[in-house]
Amino acid sequence: MKKELIFIALALVLAGSCSKNELKERENAPQEISFRTIALATKVDGSVFPITETFSAYAWADGTVGTYFMDNVTVAYDPSDNGWKPQGETYYWPKYSPVDFVCYYPTGLSGITVDKDKITYAGIDVNALQQDIMYADKAAGFSNNVDLATDGANAYTGVPTVFRHALAKVKFVIALAYNHKKEADGTVTDWEVTVNSLGLGDIYTKGGCVLNLASTPTSGLIPWEKPADANGFNVWTPEGTKANLAGAISGQTIVPGTNYDALNEVYVLPQVLEAGTQKVNIGITIKTKRNGADFLNETFTRTVDIATTALAAWQMNHVYTYKLVLAPTASNGNGGTPIDPSNPVDPNDPNLDDVVITFDPAVSDWESVGVETVLNI
Repeated sequence: MKKELIFIALALVLAGSCSKNELKERENAPQEISFRTIALATKVDGSVFPITETFSAYAWADGTVGTYFMDNVTVAYDPSDNGWKPQGETYYWPKYSPVDFVCYYPTGLSGITVDKDKITYAGIDVNALQQDIMYADKAAGFSNNVDLATDGANAYTGVPTVFRHALAKVKFVIALAYNHKKEADGTVTDWEVTVNSLGLGDIYTKGGCVLNLASTPTSGLIPWEKPADANGFNVWTPEGTKANLAGAISGQTIVPGTNYDALNEVYVLPQVLEAGTQKVNIGITIKTKRNGADFLNETFTRTVDIATTALAAWQMNHVYTYKLVLAPTASNGNGGTPIDPSNPVDPNDPNLDDVVITFDPAVSDWESVGVETVLNI
C-alpha cells in the first residue's frame, strides 16, 4: 500500500477588491478557500499532515494561460478555524471558472517548478535537505466544495489533495548470527564482535526529475507519472559528484538475537545502483578465543557493492531496510583453511579472503523493501 498523506482543500472566501486577479470576485455569498486535514482509511496509520508544518499551493482558473490563481501560496494551520488556510491573502472560488490545484511540500522548496501539466525538480541536494519531498495529485476542475464521506457517518466538504513521496529512504541494521561454535573435532571457538563504523560511500545525493500528468481528464484527481529509466525504474537523474553517508553506530559490541541500528532511516536520491559505484563500508573488530585462550584480534574494514541483480535501484516512494547479518567463520582470518600450527596466523596481517557479503532481497508492505545481507567474517 502506498503511503499517502491526504488533505481536504476547502473553499470559502471573501469578495473584495481584486488586487491581483479579477477571478477573485464572486457575486452573492463568497466562499473562502481553505484546507482541512482528515484521517482517511487509505492513509498509513491514519496519520495526518502535522499542524506544525506548512505546504505550498498553486492554482489556475479555467481559460487562463500562464496565469496563476494561487502563485506558490503558503498554506498553514489556523487553530481558530481548525483548518488550513493560505497565508497573507484570502482567496475565493471564482463564480464562472473551475480551478485546478497543485500542492507540494516542503513549503518554498528551492529547485521545484510547477506548471499546469508538469512538475520539475532540479538541483535538489537530498543529503543536505534530509526532509520528505512530496507532490500532490492535480485536483482539476473544481468550482465548489465537494462532500466527502470518510466513515459512512461523517462528511467533510472540500477538494481532496493527495500527497505522494518523491524520494526513497534507506536504513541499515546489524545482527550477529552466532558468537560460539564447536567443531566436529571438539574445538570450541568464541568470538567478540564490535562494529566500529558503518556508512555508505559514493552515493548520488543531488539530482532532479520531471513529473508529467499520467492522463488528461479535465476534472477530478489526476496522478503524475513518475520518471522511468530504460529498465522502468522510477529514479531521478543524478547531478554533480557523489558523497558519503555516515552511520550512527560506533564501537558497538553486538551479541546474537538483537538487531542494532547502524544507519538510521535517511532520505536518499532515487537512483540506479551501479556495479562498482554505491558502497557499504563497515569497520569491524573481532576477538577470537580458541578453547578458552586468546587466539586472534583483528580490526579491518570491508567495502562492498550495494548493487545486486535482485535489487538494482532505489526507487521513488520506497523504503529500503538492509539487515547485515555477521557470521564469524571457524578459521576467522586465515582464508577458510584449517589452522596450521607450523604456519600460524599473523594477527597483524590476517588473510580476509573469506569476508564475503551476499544479498537476499525481499519485498513486503507498501513498497518497503527488506534486504538481508550475510557477511561472513
